[in-house]
Amino acid sequence: MAYATPVELDALALPPDVASRVADADKASALEAASALADSYLAAAGYAVPLPSWGDDLKAAVCAIAAFDLAVSAGLAPEDGEGSNLYLKKRDAVRWLERVARGEAKLSGASSTTSAWGAPRVRSADPRGW
Repeated sequence: MAYATPVELDALALPPDVASRVADADKASALEAASALADSYLAAAGYAVPLPSWGDDLKAAVCAIAAFDLAVSAGLAPEDGEGSNLYLKKRDAVRWLERVARGEAKLSGASSTTSAWGAPRVRSADPRGW
């Protein structure tokens, strides 16, 4: 499951010259891969993945990762002007995910299914006394 759509990728992170050269199916695949990467960090933080809901922070991070990967596959060198900008955005997105994994940053619009101690919270009815 992807945390962003190809339309959101175009709007948030992908330069127009690259967006016009990349098929929507390739954008969707890149978003799936970036979301899977994000899930690995989120799972380390105790989130049940894939998330049922998420905020713009995760959407932006996934788009930054996918945009860089697509730009490189479209021939844009990471050292070049726009490529360098995409690289920096991807780097920052991964660093943010690392902070989330360490518990130093929180996701907006998502809830964790674990307690602060790392164990699942279980609730049940009162014992029947049998």
